[in-house]
Amino acid sequence: MALELKILSTNRCRSLLSKGMYINHGLPKGKEVAGEGNVWCGKTQTIYGPDGKLCDIEPCCQDNRKCYEP
Repeated sequence: MALELKILSTNRCRSLLSKGMYINHGLPKGKEVAGEGNVWCGKTQTIYGPDGKLCDIEPCCQDNRKCYEP
C-alpha cells in the first residue's frame, strides 16, 4: 500500500526541514521512501521556530509568522 502525501498549495518556509528531504533526494518522482513525518526549523535546529511556536508543515507555510521566509 502506497502512502499518499498531501500536496501543499502554498510555499513552505525555506527553513522548514524534514527527514524525507534528505532520504528522498535524487530519487525518481513517485519513488519516495520516506514521508514528511517529523519536521524541524533550520534556524533553531529544534522543533520550535525563532518565534517560539511549534514547527509543522501547515503553520510554516503561512507568511503571517514573523520567521517565515518564502
